[in-house]
Amino acid sequence: MLYCIAIVVFILGLYYLYSLYYYYPRKVSFALVKEITKPNEDFNNSQWLSFDYVRNKEQLMFYMVDYYKTLPPEMQEEGYGSIFIENLGKELDFKKYDYIITYQKRLKELRHSPYLTKTEDGLYFDKQTPLIPTFDTEITDKVYIYQIKKNNKYRALGP
Repeated sequence: MLYCIAIVVFILGLYYLYSLYYYYPRKVSFALVKEITKPNEDFNNSQWLSFDYVRNKEQLMFYMVDYYKTLPPEMQEEGYGSIFIENLGKELDFKKYDYIITYQKRLKELRHSPYLTKTEDGLYFDKQTPLIPTFDTEITDKVYIYQIKKNNKYRALGP
């Protein structure tokens, strides 16, 4: 009888550990590096629920300048100037940090877990871990750049 109770307790313990691993959201630390004003008065990305995950200067240039040139003419907005972004890229340390860019919303929290990946990410088959953001509710007229410690296991939330 004691043997059966031990097996049941062991199985329940394994289930508890699995549930803890699967459902418990882990937090990722980040720090605000820079606030910049939006590129123009008409610029509005406030309804976007994700962020840009930047690993190098080329990605910074793409997300802040080149992306807006690829949109259809009726959706095009003017991004930042390339000289401004080149100078910004010189200020950032891409050897030690990856960067997260949020538009018109402050980032409150970054979390990840297998459960959040399955329920909130459209790319759950990707090997990198998506970071699930929680934003402040206030809409501002700034673009925020945050840094997180460089590693190759995180990415932005999928579609």
